[in-house]
Amino acid sequence: MARMLREEGQDDPIVQFGARILWVDGESYDNTASKFWSGLIDEVIEDYPGCDTIVLAATGSTQLERDILFPVNELQREIDKDEFIDLEDAIRQAVEEVDMFGHPAAVKVTLFEGKETVLTRDLSREYIDSNVFSYLLAWLLQWSNVPASKWQDELLSGRIYADDPARNVTYGITLAFCNKHLSEGLYNRSVTVRFLRQKLD
Repeated sequence: MARMLREEGQDDPIVQFGARILWVDGESYDNTASKFWSGLIDEVIEDYPGCDTIVLAATGSTQLERDILFPVNELQREIDKDEFIDLEDAIRQAVEEVDMFGHPAAVKVTLFEGKETVLTRDLSREYIDSNVFSYLLAWLLQWSNVPASKWQDELLSGRIYADDPARNVTYGITLAFCNKHLSEGLYNRSVTVRFLRQKLD
């Protein structure tokens, strides 16, 4: 995964971060979430070596449930349900929804070195928006073995140990998740990720 934390116009040497395949609890993952979280941690360690905490926050309405882990399945269900849908009509409806509700919200990132803030900015929607953020959060909760029945709770915490055998790297992640309901299905969500990455001999 390419750099996500650089400002537009900054030099961006071509560096690929993140695991191609990440192992968690004996299962292998090569999805967007595994690449995003391992890539983000790698980038922070490379560019902000004193940083030990990442906070991501956004406002969104996507429900956190197990189905969100597998968006392809949801898409297939929609296709099956609307087998004879008119493509032009579907595109028109999608455009109308964007006009009515606007684009998904940006995701704000803040990096900390101890208690000191070292960076705060919105991430480019090229990489992530509030809808994608919900998917990425769901995978953190899944890997933390938090039961899906609790994913709508206001406060959650978890711990993840993940391995990238191809690079002899292991990740330790402690997360604190806040899921504050604002109104009518709209949530203010943030996740605090404290991390450690070690190179194995």
